Amino acid sequence: MGDPTAVMGFWEAWPLWREIVAVAIIAAAMCSFVGVYIVLRRVVFVSAAMSQMSGVGVATAFFLCSVMHVEPHDAPLWLHPLWYAIAFAALGAGLFSLNLGHRRLASETLVGLGYLIAAGSVILILNSPRVSQEAHEVNDLLYGNAVVSTPAQLTIVALTAVVVAVVHALFGKEFRFTMFDAEMARTLGLRTRGWSLLLFLTFALAISVSTRAIGALPAFAFMVIPPAVGLLIGDRMWSVFAISIGVGSVSAFLGYYASFRWSLPTGASMVVASAVFLVPSLLRLRAR
Repeated sequence: MGDPTAVMGFWEAWPLWREIVAVAIIAAAMCSFVGVYIVLRRVVFVSAAMSQMSGVGVATAFFLCSVMHVEPHDAPLWLHPLWYAIAFAALGAGLFSLNLGHRRLASETLVGLGYLIAAGSVILILNSPRVSQEAHEVNDLLYGNAVVSTPAQLTIVALTAVVVAVVHALFGKEFRFTMFDAEMARTLGLRTRGWSLLLFLTFALAISVSTRAIGALPAFAFMVIPPAVGLLIGDRMWSVFAISIGVGSVSAFLGYYASFRWSLPTGASMVVASAVFLVPSLLRLRAR
């Protein structure tokens, strides 16, 4: 059995970690929700590419702050890295939603090109003379930090989750129809490109905000692992979404507890906690 004093210490430290855990749970739930669409549409690495593109936005904002001698963490609204992250991720969403495949270049190749070009651009920007001298501050801005949070960050993540939830509540039927049967949707007069773009913009918003809040690795994991569990266990779409959100939220909490209890890396603990849920779902699949 675990040490009871460790559990007590965890709950006694509530004022220290309540905002961090709240941010992690909300971000995990949001990523797990949109991740169902990402996994079903078989565009898992689009989320990784958009995460890198949002990183280009953060690096660009950091470069501009260095040029103007402004501290990035205290930048004015028009120079805030979050807005640049969202803008560049939205640009990626627009490009990837067009499904710009070619008979010589598959869509997956274009996604890979977007990822590589974005990753290279981040390295070049951050190694420019103006930025490299302050590069030690960039890591949290680029890849987030699952052990640091502020009331402002909690507000941003919560508002983002509300916006994503409202958009999907209003247009979820169109999103699913466009995704599962685009030909029929076009026959019925739906503008599939427009709905696809809006769907990918919700991906961009969730990815850019979640990556800045909890880190690139856990954000990417929550978009893949909980939806996979939901699709293995759930029989209806509503149950797939519910299971995915539940697994993501519980994994975020358990991962943070494991990190607190055994001094483990928080982001990695969240990823492993979510992966544990794959075991019973795979066993259930095998038993069918």
